[in-house]
Amino acid sequence: MRKIILALIFTLMSMPSISFADGHSGKISLAGFFVGDAKAIVDEKGNVMTFTYEGLSGFNAIEGTSFGDNSSHHCIGAGTIPGKGFEMGHCKIMFINGDTAIIYYEIKLGYSMEGTFKCISGTGRYEGIECSGTTGYTQIKPAQEGKIHATNYYRGTYTLKK
Repeated sequence: MRKIILALIFTLMSMPSISFADGHSGKISLAGFFVGDAKAIVDEKGNVMTFTYEGLSGFNAIEGTSFGDNSSHHCIGAGTIPGKGFEMGHCKIMFINGDTAIIYYEIKLGYSMEGTFKCISGTGRYEGIECSGTTGYTQIKPAQEGKIHATNYYRGTYTLKK
């Protein structure tokens, strides 16, 4: 009986896909929706020169992942001169347990589905988090006048330090 228990303990401890505590790595695969407010400076021909936005998103983990499932994101971003610059910003991720992480993202203007992101800080179990990957969005027609609305995604990897 003692050998069976020791074998079970050894088996559980040697399984790389099981994490009983922080200090592990994994995949990020999130899909969600963004809604927010935007402001823009427009030239005399109606071309947007600079824009800013702020809003909230809700995300679900997909493709068999669990990182960031049912998380809320508060994002502030800006961009300038479409086709020549970058949209960039920060998002505060509020995880379901109340801990947070801050990400920075960049998306080349005109290529909304081809951006990159990385984690820059975190609290609680996400303190010292390292993450990076791809991000993007597709704007959709908002149901409320004066709002912006989009579907968003994140794909990448993360490592927790603790």
